[in-house]
Order: sequence, then structure tokens, then C-alpha cells
Amino acid sequence: MNQNITTSVATVATVIALISFAAIAPGPFQTLLDAIKVNVIGNFGFIFTYPAFAASIVFTVLMFTPLGRLRFGQGDPEFSTLAWLGMLFATGMGIGLVTWGVLEPRYHVDAGHSTDQALLYAFNHWGLLAWAGYLAIGVIFAHAMYNLNIDKPAETLLGGGFLSKLNLVSLVVSTVIGLSLTFSYATDPLKQSLEQFFGIDASPTLIILVLSLFAIASSASGLQRGIKWLSNYNTLFALFLMVSVFVLTSPLDILGTFTRLLPEYLVKYPAMATDIGLGDPEHKAWLADWLYAFEAAWYGWFVFTGVFIARISKGRTLRQLVLGVMLVPSLFSCLWFTTFGLGGLETGSEDVFALMATLDNHGVLSAVLALNILLFFVTSADSAGLVCEMLTVHRSRAFWIVAMAALAVVINWLEGDIFKVILTLISVAAVPVAFGIFALVAAFLVRIRGRHDDLSDRQGQDS
Repeated sequence: MNQNITTSVATVATVIALISFAAIAPGPFQTLLDAIKVNVIGNFGFIFTYPAFAASIVFTVLMFTPLGRLRFGQGDPEFSTLAWLGMLFATGMGIGLVTWGVLEPRYHVDAGHSTDQALLYAFNHWGLLAWAGYLAIGVIFAHAMYNLNIDKPAETLLGGGFLSKLNLVSLVVSTVIGLSLTFSYATDPLKQSLEQFFGIDASPTLIILVLSLFAIASSASGLQRGIKWLSNYNTLFALFLMVSVFVLTSPLDILGTFTRLLPEYLVKYPAMATDIGLGDPEHKAWLADWLYAFEAAWYGWFVFTGVFIARISKGRTLRQLVLGVMLVPSLFSCLWFTTFGLGGLETGSEDVFALMATLDNHGVLSAVLALNILLFFVTSADSAGLVCEMLTVHRSRAFWIVAMAALAVVINWLEGDIFKVILTLISVAAVPVAFGIFALVAAFLVRIRGRHDDLSDRQGQDS
């Protein structure tokens, strides 16, 4: 307990120090972060992409081996398959897909790339590379919690020493700062929606306060009634929006493009995932701004989302996790970007809000979109609070939600370049988080090797 309290105090102190530095001297802090980003992420971004690519291949292979039958915990799964998939989608990247579904393909096309290439880039950024990282952390924590009966897997797997504590602090810090920025980003679309539909001019601070209250209410209602209920409705609203865009634009074009590009993505995936821009400085700079930047951001979310995945996956097998956490969500992400990307390009929409307004003059789609963003955010905030609680002190979920909201208010008050500074900070903070994840994976592989030997011995005895 003392160690967990120490972690919590160290996390809060680190966040306060970083944000204070960013507020007092945003220019020098941005310069420092940019230098780290260019020299570390720009030149060594493959430290993010290569492990994620390897994880996607390794887990796909493991799915067809005896280890695919490895069950995490005893008894039946706690949640139905549909509810489980809904929570995975909502927490994993629901709000990101909604926000970027139109934006990214549009950006690449405006930059001179073909529509097909723009969609392939989006597939690579939001597909297997992202979900493979979630899967890896989910499997590690699920195995530790339910098969090894380890209450605090991060500290135990890493030995509980100073480096273990330091790594744990970096994991919680990345979660808190990342969700605080999400708080800040959620205020603009919700503010616009309140003005459009109700004529209410709400301040960002008030919106953040209400969002945090919703998240705390969700956490108080428990996992079965809170996050599960929100995720179910999140998924239904998201599917409604996707089907609406599909039907109201060019369904045959969307379907044809998806069925044509999906096999191409799978064929090109190894080359795209391991691209380092060798001999091409311009392409290397593009990778730093897009592929490496996205993957660095995913590393900041891997632990938060992976731990949540482990929490809701008790009773499921490794094979089920590979399918449900990596393969099915990646397929859905590709379909989402094909639908919204082509819909946005066809209508000339700059973002998803413009797309909804173009397709529906009555505002129904815009209202559903605003509600979807609200619920996605509350789900993410509640899930992040749950994960911070699991990594630090029991019964501290509400505290972490309030801490993230308070930090978001500060970020909004500061305005100016603070958003850019914090966004860069998240990418840079992913570097120590990445090495912590590598250490967790190594510790897990050492333990799972013994499990594989046991399964092989049993097969030999049965034959």
C-alpha cells in the first residue's frame, strides 16, 4: 500500500511539474521536446513500430498453436461477446475513429496522395499496429492477474525495484496527461452542439466539470452497469452513423473500395509497418510526423487500454483475445475509414461534423454524433480512472478522474501553444513507456515459456 501511495504522489508531482514548466516557459519547453522528438522519434521511430509489428505476427501464429487454448482465469467470461467487443471498441479508439475518420484521408488526398494510398495510410495507422499493442498488454496483464494471481502485475513482473516504480509512474503519467488532453479536445464539439441544438453558450470549464461528473457517476455504478451500458450504446450509435454515411453516399463505391484495398493492405502490411524511409529524407520526415507519431501516441494508450482489456477478459482464451482485440477491431477500423473517408471526399467535407451536416439538414445525425462523442469520452475517462486505480491505490478511481479533469481545465485556461506542447509531450513521454512495455513483454515471455513446456508435456503424455 505504501508503494502504491508513493506512486500516486510521484505521479501527481510529475504531472504538476511538467504542466508548470509548460505554462511558465512554453517556448523553451517546446524547443526541448521538439529536439527530443526529432532526434529520438524521428531517427529511431522504429522502436515503436517494429515491436508492434512483431506482436501482430507472433500472436496471429500463437492463435493456431496449443497456446491458443490458454484460458485467462477460471469459469465462463464475465461479459457476453457482443458486450465485450463493444467495450473494447469504445475504450480502444472509438472517439479517435469518430474524429479522424474524415480528417486523415482528406489530409493525405489534399497533400497529393491518391485516394487509395490515403486509405492505406489510415489502415496502417489505425489497424493492426495499434490493436496489436493493446492485445500484447491485455494478454500480459490478464495472464498475470488471472493465472498467476498477481494483484499488481506491473510492479511484480518488473521486480518491484526502483526502475519498476519509475516505469509505473511513467505509465500512470502518460494515462493522466493523455486523457486530460482528450478532455480538452472534447469541449469544442460539445460546446458547438450545445449552442446549435439548445442555444446554450457553455464555457469549456463547465463542460469539463459536467463530463467529469458523468464519468464519476459511471464509475460509481460499477463496471457491469456503467462502462458496459455506455459501451453498448456507444457501439450502436457508431454503427448507426457508419450505416447512415454508407447509405447516404455511395454504398457500392465504398464496398468495392473496401474489398479491393483490404487484401492490398494485408499484402503491403509488413513493408508499411517496417518502413524507415531509408535513403529518403523527405519520406523519413513524413514517417516521423505520421506513422511514428501515431505509434508513439498509441504507446501512451497501450497500458491504459491493455489493462482495461485484461480486466474485462477473465474467462476468455488467448485465441479469443487475438480475434476480439486485434483482428476484428482492425477489420472494423479499415471499414470505418473507408466509409467515412470516401464519404468525406465525395461531399467535400473537411471533418465529420461537416459530413453529418451535409448528409442531414435536419440535424439528427449531428445530434447523434455529439451524443456519441459524449458517451465515448465518458467511457474512456471512466476506464482510465479504473486503470489508474488498478495501478496505484484501491478506491481512487474518482480521484484520478477529478485529477484529469482539473488538468484539462488548466490546459484550457492556458490556451495558446500549450496544446501543441502537451501533444508533443505525449509523444516524447512514449519513449520511457515503450521501454517499460518491452520489459513487461520480456518478463511475460519468460513466464509463458514454462506454460508452453507444460502444455507440450501434457500432449506427449496424452499421445
